[in-house]
Amino acid sequence: MNRTMVTPFVCAMLVAGAAYGSPQSPDRAKADAVRRAVGAISPSLVTIETIGGAQPVVNAGPMGVFEESFKLAEGPTTGVVLSDDGLILTSSFNFARSPSVITVTLPNGTRASAKLLGRDLIQRIALIKVDVGTLKAAAWAKRSDIIVGQYAVACGRGLGSPEPHVSLGIVSALARRNGHAIQTDAKLSPVNYGGPLVDLDGRVLGLIVPMAGAGGALAGAEWYDSGIGFAIYRDSIDRVMDRLLAGQTIEPGKIGVMLGDDTDDEIPLLDTILKGGVVIRYVAKQSPAGTAGLQVGDRILAIDGQPIGDVADLQRRLSDRAAGDVVKLTYKRRWKIDELRLTLARMEDICCWPTRNRPAEPKPGEEPPSTQPSGD
Repeated sequence: MNRTMVTPFVCAMLVAGAAYGSPQSPDRAKADAVRRAVGAISPSLVTIETIGGAQPVVNAGPMGVFEESFKLAEGPTTGVVLSDDGLILTSSFNFARSPSVITVTLPNGTRASAKLLGRDLIQRIALIKVDVGTLKAAAWAKRSDIIVGQYAVACGRGLGSPEPHVSLGIVSALARRNGHAIQTDAKLSPVNYGGPLVDLDGRVLGLIVPMAGAGGALAGAEWYDSGIGFAIYRDSIDRVMDRLLAGQTIEPGKIGVMLGDDTDDEIPLLDTILKGGVVIRYVAKQSPAGTAGLQVGDRILAIDGQPIGDVADLQRRLSDRAAGDVVKLTYKRRWKIDELRLTLARMEDICCWPTRNRPAEPKPGEEPPSTQPSGD
């Protein structure tokens, strides 16, 4: 047999057949393999419950503040034990209400209060801590061992049953969302956000989170059970671990502009002739863009030396940049090309948008447009 054809599933079938002393049906072998994977990860899964807080909102800059279109209901969710001393990884989605109380139910049924240490609102991950003695940390797969097409099991403890609930799928794609996430077709939902996506050995491939191209704290949750889901790689989590341990909240970085297209009447005619990049339609006075002197009609050509093709391209390049990060913008004003550096800011720190010719507010049930590129 060709070595490349010996998949984890095939190996599981061979092992299962040997154990029973006779060939097994593929369905039986697959079910046994999934049960073994769940058994391996189960001691590292916890149930997370929260009390208090309010429905989160979206700060849409010049159009004001809107309630999230996805309604966050109260209910248990999932976490993964990261270290034996009580560090637990989960999704920031589970704390979007800013709850006053967080409790964790361990695999042995013990219930304990937990402290929220830090959150990364870009990767949608969070770190909490419980003081209950020794826990069993989950084993993680190396990124280099993960391949498209391998079986992936989404696990959670958000349904209140003593056994984890599972959903079987495959790894659909690698290095999504600027290289930080795995894509899977396993069914994902709010009850397993913060839980693990595991291989057939019970090793964690990634932490399950909701993701979307733009929006607020709940963006991406409306895709649940759609066959498009994401899980964050361990090395991407490690990249921000020191900041989470230090109690920081990592927020998306904003320039403080709204973007127009080349048919916009307010954009100078000479600039409409020039193609490439994206054109600024609005600039907030109190913002990185306003402080740096960017103007309506300026065309952003590149970020950190990488050319920008269109608005979606700009969104992708800025989607994982945090408030406090410094970016270099190359822009064109009339016929002159220049560069400047901006320190990205939180949306809450940006204000004083022009009131003339503001875009129409969204209708009830519609998502407000992003005021600055922030997604994939």
